[in-house]
Amino acid sequence: MFSEFLLEILTSATVSSILSGLLIWMTKSWIAERLKNSIKSEYDQKLETHKAQLKGIMDIEIEKLKSNLSIAAAERQIKFSKLHEDRAQVIAETYSLLKNVFITFNDYVKFFVPPGDKPREERKIIAVQSHNKLRDYYPRKIIYIPHTTAEKIETIDKELVSTFNKFTDQVDQTKGVGNWREWNEVTEKMSGEITQALNELEVEFRALLGDEN
Repeated sequence: MFSEFLLEILTSATVSSILSGLLIWMTKSWIAERLKNSIKSEYDQKLETHKAQLKGIMDIEIEKLKSNLSIAAAERQIKFSKLHEDRAQVIAETYSLLKNVFITFNDYVKFFVPPGDKPREERKIIAVQSHNKLRDYYPRKIIYIPHTTAEKIETIDKELVSTFNKFTDQVDQTKGVGNWREWNEVTEKMSGEITQALNELEVEFRALLGDEN
């Protein structure tokens, strides 16, 4: 009987110990799980708050960047418009002066002089003055004109000066006596090669100003 009683006590103590240990473990596990969930929840909240703050900051910075880009684009557009306006003015003035050189040179070397027209010497002075105006204006504005176009202008100008000098030396100095061949060469060059070059330059100038026709 005593042994059975002792066994019962030991068994009860063991079971109690096991149950107590199990209860303690379950309690620790439950507390640990609650603590972990609490920490996770708090972390998730802080993370979402941090994300929201970062998004807010990023949105503000993006809007600032968009605004700055818009301002910069507007400033570039204004500068481009002003540059285009300045270029258009330079092109128009350059072509006008160059065309006037051609007209006055052509007037100087012409074959037939209508009654009441200016004497050749006076027409020569006018031609020289028109060329001086071109050379006074164009080199100071050349930055507005593309390099290839500027080269064409220089080529036309050199051809005009060369033709002018040829007429002066071979025709005008001799008053045109016996120099009909040279005179004819000069007028043909003015009406042919130089006129064509001027027409091509006019087309190029129009293209620079946006005329696609």
